[in-house]
Amino acid sequence: MTMRPIVCSVDDSVGARAALRVASELADMLDARLVLVHVAPPTEAPGVSAAPAGQERLREAEYADARALLESMAKEAGLDDGIELRTATGSASERTVEISREEDAALVVLGSRGRGDLKSAVLGSVSHEIASNAPCPVVIVSPGAADRSLR
Repeated sequence: MTMRPIVCSVDDSVGARAALRVASELADMLDARLVLVHVAPPTEAPGVSAAPAGQERLREAEYADARALLESMAKEAGLDDGIELRTATGSASERTVEISREEDAALVVLGSRGRGDLKSAVLGSVSHEIASNAPCPVVIVSPGAADRSLR
């Protein structure tokens, strides 16, 4: 019996790299498919034409950048071609929760920036929002966990 997929949401941070390593180990141990996700901020840039073609070109460039980040992180982590790469734009917490629902995820794994209570209260916490709204358990990996193996 194969387990439902593990969704790992990443950005270009140390915490995200630690989360990817943990998610990869969990996927191997649990014989689960790994879905690597990057959510880019909404496509809105001053000076870009309001014409649909200008906005579409910007959106395509952002998706290409997001895809390149996912491919780079997967390669850096030594992951094979068996993982699925998904890009999205919008709110990182909302889109990650939506994707975890779409994938019927068994787990969501993501990194923590380690901002602390005060900064998180003022700036908000993507990991807190996802943990509060995900349809499955959420594993939040600290940047300091990058060197620890689960085995």
